[in-house]
Parts: sequence; C-alpha cells; structure tokens
Amino acid sequence: MRLIRDPAILALMGMQVTVWAGLFYSFPALVLHWQAEFGWSTAEIMGAFTISIAVYALGAPLFGRLIDRGAAPISMPLGAAIGAGLLVALAFADTLLAFYLIWAAIGATMGLTLYEACFAIVTRARGADARRAITAITLVGGFASTLAYPLTHWLAGIGGWRTAICAMAALVVLVAVPLARLAARKLEAQARAQALPTDTAPSPPRPFVLHVPGYWAIAGGFALAALTSGIVLSHLLPIMAAQGVSDDMAILAAAAIGPAQVAGRMAMMAVDNRISALRIAQIAMATLALGAVMMAAAGWVAALVLAFGVLQGAGYGVVGIMRPVVTRDILGQRDFGAVSGAVSLPSLFLFALAPFLGAVLFDLAGYGPVLLLCMAAPVAGAILLQTLDRT
Repeated sequence: MRLIRDPAILALMGMQVTVWAGLFYSFPALVLHWQAEFGWSTAEIMGAFTISIAVYALGAPLFGRLIDRGAAPISMPLGAAIGAGLLVALAFADTLLAFYLIWAAIGATMGLTLYEACFAIVTRARGADARRAITAITLVGGFASTLAYPLTHWLAGIGGWRTAICAMAALVVLVAVPLARLAARKLEAQARAQALPTDTAPSPPRPFVLHVPGYWAIAGGFALAALTSGIVLSHLLPIMAAQGVSDDMAILAAAAIGPAQVAGRMAMMAVDNRISALRIAQIAMATLALGAVMMAAAGWVAALVLAFGVLQGAGYGVVGIMRPVVTRDILGQRDFGAVSGAVSLPSLFLFALAPFLGAVLFDLAGYGPVLLLCMAAPVAGAILLQTLDRT
C-alpha cells in the first residue's frame, strides 16, 4: 500500500501510539496505584480525568485553528514535549489539587497532539485523500492501550508508579516529539505547495460554524455515540458483574475490545470508497447499539458478553474515524481544523461526562436503564445523521 511508503503518515502512526499511551492511557492504567497510595476515592481521582478531557474538548476548536494557520510544525511537537514534562510533574504531586491542576494542563496538550490535531493536519495536506491516511493512522493507534497497560503494570511492579509515569514521559519525548516534528513539517509543506494562488479579492467570511447547515446533525449524532462509548468503557466491569458474568469471562470480553477496534478499521479499509462515510458512520452506531443489546442479553446467556466486546470495539473504532471524514464531506475543507474541533467538542464533553451520568442513573435505577440508554443513544445519533441527506 502506498501509505506504507509515506514517511509523514508512518511518523504519525508512531507518534499517535506513543502520545495516546503516555498522555491518555497512563491515567486509567495507574488509577489503582494512586488510590492505594493517597487514599483518594475513585470519584475524586476520576474527576481529574473528566476535567482533563473537558479542557481537551474546550481547546479543540482553538488548536484546530492554529493548525489551519500553519502552526502544526510547532504546536504538535511542543504539545508532546510539554505533556511529557507534566507527566514527570505528576511524580511530585502529593495533593489532590496539584493532581487536578496537572491533569487539566495535560488535557490542553492532548488537544495539541491527539486525533483531532492529527486529523486536522492530514486533512489540510491531503484533502479528499485524507480518509485512507486517517484510517491507517488510527489502525495503528488502536494498539496504544495494548502498549500502555502492560508496560505501566510491569514498570510499576519494578519501581512503583512514579517509575512508570516517568518512563511514559521518556517514551513521549524520545519517540513522539521527533515523529510529530517530522510529520507536521512534511504535511504542512505539502499543504502549502498545493495551495493554488487565487485572485486578490478576499474570500467572503465563512458563517459561524454553529449556523452552517449540517453542523448540529453531525455534532449531535457523533456526540450521542460518544455518550454510549463513554458509559460502557467506564462502567464495563461493574455492568458485567451486575449481569452475572464471571470475572474470567468479563476480562476476556474487555480484552476483545482493543483488537475489535483494529478489526473494525480494517473492515472499513476493505470497503474503501464503495460505501459513503455517512453510511459507514451509521452502521458503526448501529453496531454500538447492538453491542449494548448483547450486554443486556448476557444476563441470560453469559457468552453473549463476548459478542458485546467485539461489537463495542468495532463500533467505537470506526465512529472515531468517521467524525472528521463526515465533517469534511458535509462541511468542506475550508478552516477544517477549527470546524472539526467545534464538531468534536460535544462528543468530547459527553465522553467526559458519561462516567458520572452512568453512575447517577445506576444509583437511581440500576444498570437496566443504563443499558437502555446505551442502546437508544447511538440509534438516535444515526437518525440525526440521516437528516444530512437533505442538507
């Protein structure tokens, strides 16, 4: 495949694996260590992660606009370097306030380095050809959790969680920073080279993105899918326990989610351009809903929890790719970084709030209504996307 010989895309593959492993997955991988050492409750610790994702969401449109202005060669490696420094700072945090402040700052570096920034620079440089590149990058990026969990577990066993977090920081500095610089410089050069001279008359200002036809259908549709993924991924083991699934079967189903993400993305690559991005997104959302059905049915047939793991992983893996692709198809490429950031903001907010919302609903009525919400939300998202046919 041509992408295998593309240095910029190969560099982004390696960069995304390491920044996701270091800046994102290091949190869930080390939660139990922080709880054991500091005595903080799970809710107190998870609050820091929620704030981090909220900062990530709020900054997405701004960081996208920086990339639209050609700043990616500076912003992406700088974000990775600052993020690594903040991971080291965690090793010296001994109060909950310091812990929260550091993770809030890490949220800003996520906005400079994770998928939204990556998709923005790829789309800026490749335009209509960005879909295959984005798919290839996320195909490899899906292994970030596979890298983060065993590596931090092994390192924490040797020297404690501080050793593990500093090692993740070193990984980001030594691998992600140079790869981000290489990829961003090459892609920005391509974007500038492809920019054709236009007449001297300035182009008319683009309407505020919230007023652009199709924005709310895209943002709302993908946000509803993110709500389901956020609830399921954060309440995964408690939901399985409530359904009477054994611990061994639950761990097996959870382990299937990561490989299923990669399998879903490979299936999407196989169909390539034979199915529109809009239809693929709707199929992925239906897959998320079906996965929730399988989880509910696992109360009667425990083995169906494996089907849940596969369906949840495949749907989650594809929905994330389709958001920038559908955004470009419907809203165009102009100011894509800022527009894509605005589209992703509701998804990131609901993903961040999902653990809390799921917990509140569970406290009120148990996991039955939680699973019903997980079934209904992605179906509603797919219906919202259907309105784009008339946009």
